[in-house]
Amino acid sequence: MTNIKIDHNIKFTTATIGCFLRVPLSKKNLALATLLATMQSNASILYPGIRNQTTALDELYDAQLDIFPEVFGNQIIMQYVINFVEPSQILDPDYNYKKIIELFFEIIDNPLFNETLMQLAKNQLKEEYESFYDIPANLGYKEFLETWYRNKPQYASQLFGSIEDLEDASIKDLQDFFEGLKKAPSICLGQAMDPDTITDYLQKHLTNEGFEKEFKVEDLTIAAIEEPIEKVAPHKSLQGQILVGYGYGQKLERRIRQFGGLFLSHYLAGDESSKLFTDVREKLGAAYGIEAVDYFNNSMFLISSSIDKNKYSEVEKIIIDSIKKIQNGVVDQEVFKKSKKALKRIYLEAPDRQGIEIVQMLTNSLRGRETTFKDRVKVVEEFTSEQMIEFAKTLFINERYYLV
Repeated sequence: MTNIKIDHNIKFTTATIGCFLRVPLSKKNLALATLLATMQSNASILYPGIRNQTTALDELYDAQLDIFPEVFGNQIIMQYVINFVEPSQILDPDYNYKKIIELFFEIIDNPLFNETLMQLAKNQLKEEYESFYDIPANLGYKEFLETWYRNKPQYASQLFGSIEDLEDASIKDLQDFFEGLKKAPSICLGQAMDPDTITDYLQKHLTNEGFEKEFKVEDLTIAAIEEPIEKVAPHKSLQGQILVGYGYGQKLERRIRQFGGLFLSHYLAGDESSKLFTDVREKLGAAYGIEAVDYFNNSMFLISSSIDKNKYSEVEKIIIDSIKKIQNGVVDQEVFKKSKKALKRIYLEAPDRQGIEIVQMLTNSLRGRETTFKDRVKVVEEFTSEQMIEFAKTLFINERYYLV
């Protein structure tokens, strides 16, 4: 079966196995995926009592099962990931790969669908939703996205999905969604000291037709359509929010499009020496914090800041001018060199973090490629400020959003 890839674990005392299922992004799909993940994290037919499941996994040498959906461009990836101590580290003949894999699938293949468990999960999520969006920066991002995707509402929610769909969901809705997952393109990835044995055990359980489908997506990217908009929303908080979103096209060489955004984000707001940090926070004294993030899968470069409400127009001017300077070829070479060092350090340290390795495997599987962290380090070393300028020249302001 081609939809299994277990790498040889030679560095860690723990193994990681993940099954990933792909469905198209929509508000309803994300709401149902979030609700299902919460219910499955709480209980299963095997462990019907709340917290019984977590306790059982803890007793299995600190095994940890994480179930959650994550958005990658125009797709939702439903993730089932188990981390556990390698059996070779434990002097217990009853603790082995077979037992772990059987428990893993016993839990994820047999969700407990009942009204009480569903209502508990809904209440948990509503509390999380309300507390998360009580934070002005989170609320600003949510409303920014809803404005950005006002003509593509299926992409407007990237975290919880539609709260209305969450509240309205029935047991049948969840059962239908779960049955649909069995047919969704799927893949199992991981790292273990004995990958061949793990692969053999996995093959016995991967009977869903989704594991026979191609997992790769030809194009994950949500294109940015130039339709500029400015929106001001009132907010009672003393702290304001400003979000300036730039779109960019697909015509650039992929390497420049991908790494240009990474370099630009570090150059503008990577640390205390970055351009926006010094110009907005230190010189103007107007910002509590400032970020520049490249959303490669969304063709969106977003600069956001928590600000003094009375200074949002001054902050906006600095943000826009900072991009214009780079588009005109003005780059502080010392700051650029620091950005290069920071990115190189991230990729050099990544192989020592097991969770990051799995994310890299997942990203490669989605895009149908085999990029390594060594490849990324090489690109960073060779990347020039002229290439960052080339990327910046493609940016166009698509949205200015103020929460004041």
